[in-house]
Amino acid sequence: MDQEEQDSRYRRLRARVARLTDPVALSTESRLVRRLDMLLIVWGVLGVLLGDEPAFAAERPLLVDVPLAGFILVFLIRLWVLPDQLGHEMKAAAATRLDWLCSSRGLVDFLGAWAIPAALLCGLPAEDADLFGVLWVFKLARYSQGLSVLWRVIQIEAEPLAGVLFAFMVTLVCAAVLAHLLERTAQPAAFGTVAMSLWWTITTLTTTGYGDVTPVTTAGRMLAGLVMMSGIVVFALWAGILATGFSQEMRRRAFLRTWDLVARVPFFHAVGATVIAAVAQRLRAREVCAGSVVVRKGDAGDCMFFIVEGGVEVHLPDASPRLGNGTFFGEMALISGAPRSATVIATRTTQLLILDIADFRDLAVRYPELSQAIHEEAQNRRHCPTAEGEQQDAEA
Repeated sequence: MDQEEQDSRYRRLRARVARLTDPVALSTESRLVRRLDMLLIVWGVLGVLLGDEPAFAAERPLLVDVPLAGFILVFLIRLWVLPDQLGHEMKAAAATRLDWLCSSRGLVDFLGAWAIPAALLCGLPAEDADLFGVLWVFKLARYSQGLSVLWRVIQIEAEPLAGVLFAFMVTLVCAAVLAHLLERTAQPAAFGTVAMSLWWTITTLTTTGYGDVTPVTTAGRMLAGLVMMSGIVVFALWAGILATGFSQEMRRRAFLRTWDLVARVPFFHAVGATVIAAVAQRLRAREVCAGSVVVRKGDAGDCMFFIVEGGVEVHLPDASPRLGNGTFFGEMALISGAPRSATVIATRTTQLLILDIADFRDLAVRYPELSQAIHEEAQNRRHCPTAEGEQQDAEA
């Protein structure tokens, strides 16, 4: 029994640590752990950058060794709790750990923990071994949504990007050969071979233009002008493809996130998926802290609010009903065009979805059932605000 109890405690401890170190967990403790990890990464990267400065030479243990010890500890903890994290419970522990070590995140964590000790064991001086700490900067990628979005955009747009790359390579090779033919007699030291001409072609095609090698013949200069314009076109195409793909991917993610929030509002359950999709494209998410004034009496009614999670208190002359998850407010000012008739204050941290007046009117025309549902719900709440407030207090 004692052994079983110890095993049970061990499993509970590992499960708790797994929740704390889960990169997608939303608890306050998990967020704190991620912030500490980010702080450790920044600390270590700064230590590597400053480590070879004479003024900081004596501080090497503090700048490099401390974050290195932290990364080794983090690596061992992640390796220990990995079988208990979400998505890995159904696999064998050894297979789970091996799959993680072969992944990009596992490889970055492994190199971040053991690259410097391995370099020191191979006999490298400490100042050279510390340079492997630059790998720590890649650990920040797991906390950057933008980098993950960019990588997905590159994967999605791989075909057009590859097409532009092919055009770039063709232009590069042809321009290098032509530059060699046109300039080799006038400047054999700079254009004597095609390989030597490649340097000038690369700096010109990328519009960098160091000026260390320049054509002197008339034909060579005409070629340089064409190469410069070709470089502008090629990089404009690359930038356009990436910018368009990035914008579309961010809109897609924002739509999915808003859809998820809309789906959690009970009011929308009866209006159908078509209406939800139309509403999700127009809603904006906003989070307010407890005690924040969401709307103030007398202000212009330019939007209405749906409560995803949290609660608000409506300050009316004769009552102060409370609204909770799944309800909405601010619609009367949109319907009547009158100023706000009450002040609404958040009673706790609240996640809201905002619908602007222009979008509200457009949706009301396109989807009369949505407008009718809002009117009916508003009338019901107006007739019994106190009872609804008590119900929302009970739910909270």
